[in-house]
Amino acid sequence: MTDEVGANPIEALEGGELAEVLAEAMAGLADMFDLVMEDAETVAQRDEVSSALRAYKEEYAPALVEMQEHGLQLANNIQAGASRTALNDLEAAEEYKTPWDLDVNF
Repeated sequence: MTDEVGANPIEALEGGELAEVLAEAMAGLADMFDLVMEDAETVAQRDEVSSALRAYKEEYAPALVEMQEHGLQLANNIQAGASRTALNDLEAAEEYKTPWDLDVNF
């Protein structure tokens, strides 16, 4: 554990940007899953296989949509935290006084 307190807003913002890139990469995942499953159903030669693929798709497609939404929300939360950290640092810097800023009457 270090003896420092606070956050680096630049590093936090970079983390948010990376999370956003990941969320964007996952954006088409549910659609791609649907297409793959439809193609698999089309080429399935037996009704049992087609119905099993359909059931699999119905069970797991909502989880992929939810995962995409969570990824985007994560990116938004990280970026919001980075923005708030930067704003907090700015506000604190405006009010910060060093010992040399004090007015002393002799």
